[in-house]
Amino acid sequence: MSEPILAPEEIEALMAVVGPSEETEAMFAALPPVKQPEHVDAYQFGSADEDSPSRYPMFVNLQERLVEMLDEQWDELFRKDLSVYVEKLESTIYKDLITVENPQVYFVFDVDGYGKMMMTCDTAMIVAFVDAMLGGEGESSDEPQSLSPVELRLSERIAEKLANSLSELWAPVHELNFQAYKLDDDPQFLAVTGAHEKCFSAYFEVKISDTLKSRFGIHYPHSFLEPMLDSLRVTVSDEPTETDTEWADALMDSISYTPTNIRFQLGSCQIDIGTFLELKPGDFLPMKIRQNELCTIWIEDTCMFTARAGDQNGMLAAEIIATTKPGGKS
Repeated sequence: MSEPILAPEEIEALMAVVGPSEETEAMFAALPPVKQPEHVDAYQFGSADEDSPSRYPMFVNLQERLVEMLDEQWDELFRKDLSVYVEKLESTIYKDLITVENPQVYFVFDVDGYGKMMMTCDTAMIVAFVDAMLGGEGESSDEPQSLSPVELRLSERIAEKLANSLSELWAPVHELNFQAYKLDDDPQFLAVTGAHEKCFSAYFEVKISDTLKSRFGIHYPHSFLEPMLDSLRVTVSDEPTETDTEWADALMDSISYTPTNIRFQLGSCQIDIGTFLELKPGDFLPMKIRQNELCTIWIEDTCMFTARAGDQNGMLAAEIIATTKPGGKS
């Protein structure tokens, strides 16, 4: 048995130093009173979910990447710039996702070996998407409560496109083959997961027009993500890495032998459709450019040089005058 920390005589000496309780009370009574605050809020213990999406840097990065993908796709669909951004990330109980008051459309996707996950969209957003698919301006009636049979049918195409986007999004982390499983505006029979299971939810806001802003969410049940949680804990670093010069030289050498299209644009003009339909051999198109004015040279779809038209050995040629700032579109 080990020796006690204090010997009996040491304990007796300490007790002798400590005065009786009356002396202790008198000492505290002599101290000045402690000033009390005027307002004291009740203490609330932290209730944050330790297993929340924000604790998984790779998951956060995937949602930011999804914004970029959808923004590009939807700009093309609507033929104008849309604004898409991540509103918030949180852990949500599944039953709370399907007991909302505002009308929503529910897209359920199935991944073999992992289970089901879900995307929720405001009904007004889907109506606007269908309108854009039919050549409209991407408009929606005030607070539509449900989708028409035609809108439901076209929404299946939206679901297929979303499934492909999700598969592409997750490819760097895990090879997941998302398949559109169910589409409905009634959530009662979706059967995505258990009512009380936690889901990692990412909420996004999309501005379709000055008068129409909508919200959509991506929801992954915890059981769906569990096999990938270790991968999602990886920190995404923005710090610059050391350049592999040998690899860079090899890449540049390969690129130097890659063919590309160069286009020499002398000029352009704009005419109405009626005039265009009446064009015949012998007609002239008025170009808004003088004979000696500089022209442009394009590499694929990027304007790279200003040039002067001329000839060399009887062939049309272009003399490069200056380099232009990349970024122009033909």
